[in-house]
Amino acid sequence: MSGRKRIQVDESEWFRTRRQAARLKDVQRALPGMLDDIRRRTHADLERVFGVVEERQRTVEQAVQGLSDRARELESRTQERLRAQARRMAEELRATAGELRRETAEDLAEQEHRLQEEIAAERRERRREVGRLAEEVGELVLDRERAAALAHEAISDARAMHLLVHTAFPADVHPHARRTDSLAEQLDRAAETLGRGRSDAALATAQSVYQGLSDLLQELERHDRERRRDRVRAGELLLHVQHLIKVNAVQDVREAEGEEPTDAVLDVEYWSGGELTRLRAETARLQERVGDEERPPDTGELRDILEHRVPELEQRLAETVERAGRRRQESQMRVNLAGSVVGTLEEITGYELTDGTYSGDDQREAFFAKLVHRNGNEIVVEVAPAGTGGGTAVLRVLSYDRDTTARDELTTRGHEVARGLRDRGIAASDPEAEDGEPDPAYRDFDALRRALPRAATDT
Repeated sequence: MSGRKRIQVDESEWFRTRRQAARLKDVQRALPGMLDDIRRRTHADLERVFGVVEERQRTVEQAVQGLSDRARELESRTQERLRAQARRMAEELRATAGELRRETAEDLAEQEHRLQEEIAAERRERRREVGRLAEEVGELVLDRERAAALAHEAISDARAMHLLVHTAFPADVHPHARRTDSLAEQLDRAAETLGRGRSDAALATAQSVYQGLSDLLQELERHDRERRRDRVRAGELLLHVQHLIKVNAVQDVREAEGEEPTDAVLDVEYWSGGELTRLRAETARLQERVGDEERPPDTGELRDILEHRVPELEQRLAETVERAGRRRQESQMRVNLAGSVVGTLEEITGYELTDGTYSGDDQREAFFAKLVHRNGNEIVVEVAPAGTGGGTAVLRVLSYDRDTTARDELTTRGHEVARGLRDRGIAASDPEAEDGEPDPAYRDFDALRRALPRAATDT
């Protein structure tokens, strides 16, 4: 006859009636010290990042002064707009540092879109002017001196713009080297054409090259500013995640809704099985990647961090804190459940509780309680996690009898335990007899405290 009785216990009802026992604070809480640190570090990043942008703009503006009057007027207006937009971007990021609002990114994107539309409209007008000039030169082919002067001016502007693109954005930091090389080859052909006396054709080619290089300069400027803006925001959000991990590592535990926190705390690192350490390390790796100056992340990688990686980290943190709290509740539930079983057994059998321990002295594992009868018989109650994560536990009642106990008595004992649990509002299945006799090793509670006998909790 088997002295092993197994009962499946559904903890969901227990959780519903006691779901406030370890209520956790919102993982997104913002502490003043945390926000101050985020603002301080974000402001430092902005000074560094946009300091580079301002230095580059000064270089561009100085180079623009060497262009022809027509080109200088257009490029100066464009640079003035870009400089003003860069300042607005930096000011808005500085003003909203620590707020982490999605609207900030959307507002900046809308500002950038409007700016690019304005610049594009100016450039379309510039192309119309260039077209009219080309027609004039075509009509005045007899005025070779004027035609040659215009062609020389266009080639000179294009060469200056080509040098400026390379100076402001070295080919090794942007993917457009082939494009600039192709435009440079076209410019060389324009010079050769001018040398053969074809001023009209040379002018048209040089102006086309200039427009291509000028557009490329603005495109590179826009992408670079967007990338730098995204680096600042990614660094800010990742720093926020690190702070959230820190402030949520230890949670106050409320014993009931509305009550003040007790001295009990939830150690999220312990109850999550080290998940906080893994989250912290992953966040640190992303922070290092965002700040990599030797091989800086491109816009696509930064967008992935902003739109996917950071939200995933925050979601995992929330799930980790929730899971840690649930595991602590489950652990307490196992003790309470064992207490209910012990109470029932004491009432129906005359056994008395003598000891209790977690397996391996680890509160995340199975809980054991021992009852002893005056005749020397023993009962060990094991309440183990079911391992499904669904709020269930496995209860085993292991009977160690010195005398011969009838099968009917053991079966009755199991049904009485299940009935006692149901009377306490705990959903419990009918008992099932397991093959074989209880392992005598589970009687040694000192050994249970020292080791973690996984076989005892296998289902």
